Amino acid sequence: MNKYSNVLLSVILALVLLNLALTGSLLIKQTAQPIVVNQTERAPDSLDPAIAKAWGEKVTTMYNEQDHQALYALFSEQAKVKISHQQLESQLQKLFNLFGNIEKSALVSADKVAEKGGELYYQLLFNIRVKEASKRLGTLTISVVKNDRKVSLYGVRINASQSLD
Repeated sequence: MNKYSNVLLSVILALVLLNLALTGSLLIKQTAQPIVVNQTERAPDSLDPAIAKAWGEKVTTMYNEQDHQALYALFSEQAKVKISHQQLESQLQKLFNLFGNIEKSALVSADKVAEKGGELYYQLLFNIRVKEASKRLGTLTISVVKNDRKVSLYGVRINASQSLD
């Protein structure tokens, strides 16, 4: 090897070592700084449990009292397009005849199911015990829509398993 080859190899070796040092320092800086997600840009994946429980109590009370007018007033405008006041009254009466009062409820979850046009849709799931079916397992599902800071009712469903006893 001649003199120029040795100088060229030394320069290449120095550049490779410098590249490794810079790459290593960048890697250390990236792993040392935690990634912060801006919470104001991202909608919460679940509704505040206190709000969810309050909605469960409100809907349960109105159902037990068969207060279809007050319950219908809680529905969002989108929901009122899908169901009329008379349909809600009829369905509540049928459910009440089948299940009776909701004696007890417990919140299971309050999860976000959709986000559309600035509105957040949540599904609130409750385990319930109904009077006419004390041996049946029941669920109350409440759908709500949150727009800015206002929460409105979007849907209500009561299910209970059938018992042949």
